[in-house]
Amino acid sequence: MLMKSVFVLFCMLMNCVGCAYVRNPYPHLIETQTVLVSDCRLLGLISETADAGHIVTPMARREMVNRVKFRADQLDATHIVWLHKTDTAAAAEVYDCGE
Repeated sequence: MLMKSVFVLFCMLMNCVGCAYVRNPYPHLIETQTVLVSDCRLLGLISETADAGHIVTPMARREMVNRVKFRADQLDATHIVWLHKTDTAAAAEVYDCGE
């Protein structure tokens, strides 16, 4: 009975972790292409590298992308154009397409 309870608790925990894994913390940033932001104001170029201390590459990549989005959010960007995203580095131009 104890093993079954531990297993159910483990499954519930994994379900919560799985939901947190796919959550987008910056839903207001629109990922787009350069031609679609030609009338917008370029705020800058942001680049980040993955944390080499992570064992799990997808986690390091996700955190790297989130750091780019965080910095874009700090600049009040509305749109983001990825120049490249690899497992070890990411770069994007960020734009303000507000009124």
